[in-house]
Amino acid sequence: MEAANRKISAIFSSGGIIHYVLPHFQREYIWGQEQWETLINDLIAVYGDYQPEKEPEHFLGSVVVINDGMKNGTTPVFKLVDGQQRLITISLMLGVLRELTKVIDPTLTIDPQLPSKIEMMLVNFYEMDDLRFKVFPSTKYNDRAVYISIIKGNPPTKEESNIAAAYHFLHNKLYDVISEYQISIEKLYTVLINCFQVVLITLNSQSESPYKIFESLNAKGKPLTQADKVRNYIAMTLPSHLQESVFEKDWARIEELLQEQNNIGQIGELTAFLRHYLAMQRTTLPSEEHIYPRFRSYIEQDYNTSQAFVDEIARIRRFAEYYDTLLRPEHEIHKDISKALVRLNTLDAFTAYPLLLATYNAYQSGSLTIKDFLSFLNMLENHMVRRYICAERTNNLNKWYPTVWREIVQNQEELPFTDACRNALAAKYYPTDRQLEQSTQEMKLYGRTAQHRAKVTLILETIEHHLWAGTDVILRLNGKSTIEHIMPQAPTPSWKNTLGKNWQQTYFEYVHTLGNLTLVTQGKNIQLSNLDFARKKQILVSQGLRINDYFKSVNRWDESAIRARADWLAQRIIEIWPSLTDESPPSYSSDFLKVASSSH
Repeated sequence: MEAANRKISAIFSSGGIIHYVLPHFQREYIWGQEQWETLINDLIAVYGDYQPEKEPEHFLGSVVVINDGMKNGTTPVFKLVDGQQRLITISLMLGVLRELTKVIDPTLTIDPQLPSKIEMMLVNFYEMDDLRFKVFPSTKYNDRAVYISIIKGNPPTKEESNIAAAYHFLHNKLYDVISEYQISIEKLYTVLINCFQVVLITLNSQSESPYKIFESLNAKGKPLTQADKVRNYIAMTLPSHLQESVFEKDWARIEELLQEQNNIGQIGELTAFLRHYLAMQRTTLPSEEHIYPRFRSYIEQDYNTSQAFVDEIARIRRFAEYYDTLLRPEHEIHKDISKALVRLNTLDAFTAYPLLLATYNAYQSGSLTIKDFLSFLNMLENHMVRRYICAERTNNLNKWYPTVWREIVQNQEELPFTDACRNALAAKYYPTDRQLEQSTQEMKLYGRTAQHRAKVTLILETIEHHLWAGTDVILRLNGKSTIEHIMPQAPTPSWKNTLGKNWQQTYFEYVHTLGNLTLVTQGKNIQLSNLDFARKKQILVSQGLRINDYFKSVNRWDESAIRARADWLAQRIIEIWPSLTDESPPSYSSDFLKVASSSH
């Protein structure tokens, strides 16, 4: 390993030939406004201190490369292990300065050859194709195509990648600063290439631990995600002759399906998948901060030959495809399974993804029939709905769900699959009918978050569909269904009088409980608002939803009425999601997953 301070001019070979290519493990360009502004502010500050006889120094951090030999006999090629964010951004700034020489007052530019000098920092004049560009980004998120377009002098008209956003920001900011403060573009260029420096670390291609160096170097860049470190580990662990095929065939597909810029909770999709995959394999969910070391231990213990590692990456790609389907059930071709997965996602089933990955794999491999898989999905929904209604804590499920598949497989030695599933899911943290009835009376299920409202809507819609079961009517609501509070969230004087002298206590205890909630279309929700009960009842009954037929025999809405309806709803819930501890298995999968009934 060699390390030395280098000016930006030297990094770009002082106008000579050099080519930096992004290896497979590198992530996409991810710098944002904070980093762009810092770089511009630093540039302007150094510009103010600049003296030709004593150039100030400004360090940007490290650039780590692996010497990859010569191409075409003349071009030195380096794999860019760390520093792509800095080199791409510096290149974009050079591109901006080149363009600004055409539009800024020419009196601020002394040297007419400046655009050509800048061009020599960006391209290798005597090379063709890929080697023409001194920095060659990855294809992730269209980074390469956008970067090449910019370097060729054709700035993108739309933000096709984050590189486009960077270029537009740098162009606008530098234009404003140069115009307002009459800054010399030539001097600014000189400051950028001569005063800005990096520590260039050059690794031998046979180095045993370049990925460890990569992990430790963040400088001013954004910290590496766990998925970034896994990608790097794969590239640095695989022999070089296997890297291209593995990354092009498998890892590129994984990153195409599961994009880290899309979050699941607080982490990206790819990181979340790796976490859940490890949990499925090891039955222990790693913490979000330790996904990479757990992955590395897993590979080194169980897949410590090159071929075994290659085979495991192919297997991970297959499970990434399953994970994509869990996240986006529209990719599942079987209609009933797709509907069941949509429902589970509404119930926030992410804690169960290790279990779902294992069962989905069994279904895809043919060891589970469609009927058995649907039965499992229905029982999992049963488990989740009952726990939600009873407001059970979810943190213990992170530890338990990854172990359930193992329990099912073990029980299957003596029991049919559906019985093994029922026993495993009912073994822990499963509410009884009595707990469910009590919680329906008391729990404030309606929350202000969209997630809570979606769960309550699913429960009420399922009850509505259930009430039409056995008929030939197909239910299609006019507009999106919404939740209506019978006793309104902002009670009027008329409502306070209806609720009686203890109206405040009744309001506090019951306004957000299931007994006080019903289903209406969005237009009716606006119409109902804070109407008194007699008028609200009339509109609800006229809408034609069977869940609202209940109100036909109700003349007053108070605490006892809310509790009575909660009990009625609880019985419907028990009919739809019967106890898994009963002798007979849930048999609702067919009717339950159909879009049930009536046109209104």
